[in-house]
Amino acid sequence: MQIGKVILVTAFAVSTSGCSFSDKYAKNAEGDDEYVYIVDYEKMAKISTANYYSPAFVKTVWVNYPKKRVKKSEIEYLK
Repeated sequence: MQIGKVILVTAFAVSTSGCSFSDKYAKNAEGDDEYVYIVDYEKMAKISTANYYSPAFVKTVWVNYPKKRVKKSEIEYLK
């Protein structure tokens, strides 16, 4: 019984630690240009427009704003 618990705890620790290390060692295939996440205001506008014209009363409460991934070099282009 004790061996089963040790194996179960070890398997859980190895599986969760593998998830935390996967992003750290992933290489960027695009080059040195890094990505940032910005709020997707276009998507928010589409959803609020759909709520406005909806026959049912729907209120949207944003808990996690929709975000999109863009390159740092493209941020000035988006402004």
